[in-house]
Amino acid sequence: MKHKKKAHYRTTFFDFNRYFFKYLWYINHVIISLLVVLLLCAYLISRAEGMSFGDSLYFSFITAFTIGFGDITPHTTIGKFMSIIVGLAGIIFTGIIVAISVRALASALKDEHEE
Repeated sequence: MKHKKKAHYRTTFFDFNRYFFKYLWYINHVIISLLVVLLLCAYLISRAEGMSFGDSLYFSFITAFTIGFGDITPHTTIGKFMSIIVGLAGIIFTGIIVAISVRALASALKDEHEE
């Protein structure tokens, strides 16, 4: 019985992954657009703040995913404005990933229930 239950969870996990990437593919243009916004903002921040592109890219992703270590901060008005844009894009990105995850889990559990 234990072995069957373990295989059952594995099947649900694989179903979740299958649905997650299926739904992610449906909106891949949105995900790509958000990543382009992050890259563009990182470039503009690097130009405005006079920092390397690598540092500004790091700053953009840390800000977008709401980690915010605080080791790099913008000092110019343009840099601060771009940081706001990065934060908003990150919130949208996170919301989309959570929504896709919930939908994928619901679909996987529905498949499990129908078996």
